[in-house]
Formats: sequence, C-alpha cells, structure tokens
Amino acid sequence: MVLSGAQAAAIQGNWKNIEAQAQEYANALFLKYLTANPGDQARFPKFAEVPLGDLRSNADFNSQTIVIVKALSAIVANLGDVQKAAELLRQRVRTHYKRNITMAQFERLLDLLPMFVQENALAGGDVADAWRIAIADLMPAMRDEYSRLQ
Repeated sequence: MVLSGAQAAAIQGNWKNIEAQAQEYANALFLKYLTANPGDQARFPKFAEVPLGDLRSNADFNSQTIVIVKALSAIVANLGDVQKAAELLRQRVRTHYKRNITMAQFERLLDLLPMFVQENALAGGDVADAWRIAIADLMPAMRDEYSRLQ
C-alpha cells in the first residue's frame, strides 16, 4: 500500500501535537523504546548507567531524545514526497551504521510509533494506520541502504 496525500496530511497534522511539546514526547517515546528494549540503553554511553526512572532529568538523555524527534519531524514534513523522506532515512542509516546501530533497532523504534501517537499524542486510528503505511513505504529504502553498507 502507498501512503496517500490525505494520510500524509493526517500524520503531519497530528505531529503538530508532538512538536508543540517536543521534549516531553521525545522522552516518552524513547523511554517506551528503552523499556521494551532495555539492552539498547548500553549503546548510549552518556546515559548508559542512568536508571530508567532517572532518565527524564538527565541532560544527555534529553539531548539525544530531542535529536530523534527533530529527525522524525523532518521526515514527517516530507511525507508528501516519499522519495525525499526515504533519503532522509537513508542518511540516518548511514550515520547510525557507523555507531553499530542495527536495522532491527531502527525497526523496533519505528514499530512503536503508530501505537505511541495513538496512546500519547491524541492520534486516531486513521493516523496510526497512516503511520503503519508510511513505515511500510519507507522501510525498504532503509533496508537497502543498510544492506549496501554491509
């Protein structure tokens, strides 16, 4: 399935809720990720040893999470042009590959998004479904880039 213009607009409209409180949502998303994938916290040396419950008050954690949401914001802004959004993700794969971030880790984070926006950012089922389609449309470009780097 291909993301429609209306679906891209629905994601973009809902994303405004996230951008309005970017740090709060950024922290919530990444805490959800680390709760589901606790071993991945070790990949972030600046806050690897910080207890999960203390991460929100850690400046390094806050810096990392806001970078993630800003990157997602750029992708969301370009969902009307899937090729451009895919290129932004390819760039992320290239920079993260150097830090031993796996494709599976990207997938686990992106897999969280549809339910996360529904549970936390006032998204309806239609927006969550649009996210699922967007991720399915963009994932092949990420996988191709990751394979090219190996």
